[in-house]
Amino acid sequence: MQAVINAKDIKNFGNQLGIDEIRITTAEPFSRASKNILDQKNKGLFINESYHINNINTFCDVKTKLPHAKSIIAACQCYLTDEKTDLSEPGKPHGLIARYTWRNYYLDLKKRLKKLGQFIKKETGATYRIFSNGPVPEKPIAQRSGIGYYGKHCIIINQTYGSWIVLGEIITDIEIEPDAGSEIDCGNCQKCIDACPTEAIVYPYVLNCNRCIQALTNWYGIIPDDIARAWGNRLYGCTICQDVCPANKNVKPHSPRTDLGYVGSSISLSDVLQMEENEYRQRFPNNQITATWINFKAIKRNALIALGNIKDKKTLPILKKFARIQDDVLSKTAQWAIANF
Repeated sequence: MQAVINAKDIKNFGNQLGIDEIRITTAEPFSRASKNILDQKNKGLFINESYHINNINTFCDVKTKLPHAKSIIAACQCYLTDEKTDLSEPGKPHGLIARYTWRNYYLDLKKRLKKLGQFIKKETGATYRIFSNGPVPEKPIAQRSGIGYYGKHCIIINQTYGSWIVLGEIITDIEIEPDAGSEIDCGNCQKCIDACPTEAIVYPYVLNCNRCIQALTNWYGIIPDDIARAWGNRLYGCTICQDVCPANKNVKPHSPRTDLGYVGSSISLSDVLQMEENEYRQRFPNNQITATWINFKAIKRNALIALGNIKDKKTLPILKKFARIQDDVLSKTAQWAIANF
């Protein structure tokens, strides 16, 4: 017979492990999320046929990951740090990396959750599985547990840490008293909608990934001219909708908590364009930008777009080189960049 553990004990131990916030919810299927994903898929709003798009019902039911699941321990970790955001030098422009992936806070949170899972197992004998940035409906879990609420930009907002959080979960087969879900919303605010440079937020809480720079940075194809011009000097990701969000205004940045998967706030664009794929993945191990699902050619295309927007004449030789290669996407992107000078 399993021993009893209460939510307070779990949260206290999680706090000792350095986890910013923990909430509890049940393991019932996320039927509303399933319907929303299907509706958006039918409207053609997704750009990649990823796991959760092709396996909606499986994705939205955590019992497909742990058949006798009864509870979900939801967690979040704040990644807002006080680091410099652009390390460019004259003649050596850098491409910006989205803040959430300067370091691998997903992996850091997962390691902390593993220790919490071991504590729970020792106390109760429970079976559990741990995820962070994994094949489970993390945002619906966060909302139902009370970790946060959906912003109109489709990102979860925590009342303490804003949207500067990564999410993680422990799915377990023991019953734990659940917390109330979040009933907060953005009210009349639509700053994220107004600020999106590509009008990717088609209406509140619905995102057109075909126009979202964050989504497009890992999609390989030719970027439409209007989006490329709005791209700026980004190499991976986009956070404009978070930068303007009032819920993030008073979140205090902190010193980095981990060096796992360190990449930093920007990378030399010329360096990226001259790397082979193996070198790129070895240079930045354990980070999302070199994960197996990241298309390296898309990263190079992003670098070419960024150079076209930066307009540094010292980079023209490398752009001319790419304009002649036998890859239609990269050559046309380089030609666009040169014409944009």
